[in-house]
Amino acid sequence: MQKYPGITRACATVVEGVLFGFYAASTFIGEDDLKAFVQQHLPYYSVPGQWIFIADIPLTSNGKVDKKQLAALALRANNNITELFYTASSGASSTTDTEKNGGSIANLSTNSSDDSSTTAIEKPELLPAKNGFYGQRWLRHRAFILYRKFFSVVVMANVAAAVAVLYLEVHKGRRMLADLATATATNLCMAVLMRSEPVINLLFTVFCSVPLCFPLSIRRHCARIFHIGGIHSGCALSATMWFGIFAIVATLDYAKGTGHRSVRLASIVITYLILLLLIAMASLSYPAFRAKHHDTWEMVHRFGGWMALVLLWIQVYFTTKDLNPGRALSQTYPSSPPVWLLTVATMAIIFPWLHLRKVPVRSEVLSSHAIRLHFDYTNPVVGTAVRLAERPLVDWHGFATITNANGKGFSLIVSNAGNFTKRTIERAPSCIWVRGIPTCGVLRICTAFKSVVLVATGSGIGPCLAVILAKKTPARILWTAPNPEQIFGKSIINAVFEKDPKAIIHNTRTMGKPDMNLMAYQLWKESGAEAVCVISNKTFTTRIVYAMESRGIPAYGAIFDS
Repeated sequence: MQKYPGITRACATVVEGVLFGFYAASTFIGEDDLKAFVQQHLPYYSVPGQWIFIADIPLTSNGKVDKKQLAALALRANNNITELFYTASSGASSTTDTEKNGGSIANLSTNSSDDSSTTAIEKPELLPAKNGFYGQRWLRHRAFILYRKFFSVVVMANVAAAVAVLYLEVHKGRRMLADLATATATNLCMAVLMRSEPVINLLFTVFCSVPLCFPLSIRRHCARIFHIGGIHSGCALSATMWFGIFAIVATLDYAKGTGHRSVRLASIVITYLILLLLIAMASLSYPAFRAKHHDTWEMVHRFGGWMALVLLWIQVYFTTKDLNPGRALSQTYPSSPPVWLLTVATMAIIFPWLHLRKVPVRSEVLSSHAIRLHFDYTNPVVGTAVRLAERPLVDWHGFATITNANGKGFSLIVSNAGNFTKRTIERAPSCIWVRGIPTCGVLRICTAFKSVVLVATGSGIGPCLAVILAKKTPARILWTAPNPEQIFGKSIINAVFEKDPKAIIHNTRTMGKPDMNLMAYQLWKESGAEAVCVISNKTFTTRIVYAMESRGIPAYGAIFDS
């Protein structure tokens, strides 16, 4: 502590409902002074009720706090230890966690390595009961999230339209190849636009610019704009359905024989080639396969999509000519809806590649596990992400941007999570490929709220830090990571505490895994925030978002297809 430079280490334990603080210092410090100081930097439930002065904090052979010896100290006062709560105050030197700039690193854990002496800490509050009953909660917050609602509505609307078109064909004898081509092109165009960077940024800007004076019930729904991937998936699947019907109808038409058929053999062959590509792309996009074989999915999606686009242009040429015999192409093309829809889709696909470039980058190696890359080629807004690559035609990786405080340039954090990230950390590049423009992501929604709680694990602190540095939305931070200072460096720790002096940073390497649901809820209630935003892996994000949403707390995190 800056106020108490003699303190070297401190920890705390809950004993029969009382939080005891232990501290090692060169001189004795009064209990009242310690309590008053800690109250300025920690939440109320983290302030020890009593303090015990000891010569040194006992450690195990692994360098962890020896809970058995602390238990013995507590037992001398006829108490039983229940949980360890480590706190290191501002400026304290420690082999595990260090606080800077008046902040604190608070580690709350339920270490399972010693179940006989370590149980859940007694807290002044517990998680409230979930709303509704289990089946209803599961349907609302898991099965029928907005993504799946978008997907279902799009697919059902297309199925209804397909039934209507088939009815006209069967009962009224109306030729419908032109209608099928238009329906296919419409869905393909929408699917592509829902992945187009300018369109995504426009939608996020509109929905996240809802005035803060609007009721929270409106703003919380607008913030779910990142679920638009459901429209993309629904339209892509519907396009495959429509094209499948087109292939069947075109085949039946060709089987009528010379003089009665409307399409040529070349058109039929191209139709089935396109259909095979669309089916392959749709099948490989199944979430379970995509997660397990992401590289394969990406290659098929990219090169299969390009090939399908070229074949579709050839198909449109033949189909337009075949269905309009005797008319010049100069007349039929401008009046053909599929031509215009395919033009829009093609422009959206080409757009990010027009911004392909190799840009200089300054690498700041944080540790063997993480690196921070600094760019100055553009000035992204808060809550966006950029795509990086070593081989532009093979693989691309998205990373959230951290906009610099002066608004010029940005940085991003790359942590070891695969071959690309590992190579990036090892080689500390001086230049790297980028594509497209910075695209809005989940944390762009923070501007829709008066204040938020940011829950992050590992390198998820990067995008959270961008929100903090922007100073547009008041935020509290709950961050868990293994040895955060060793991996991400003191500058990241200092930046967190500089913007949120009461930030909670939990070292999972030394203190185990905490009850994040409860900690997030307590921080939300304590801060009076309007929403909780989670930046983590899929499993953790899903769990904590469900825990909050099922209790009526607006919570957001990247979904499987954000």
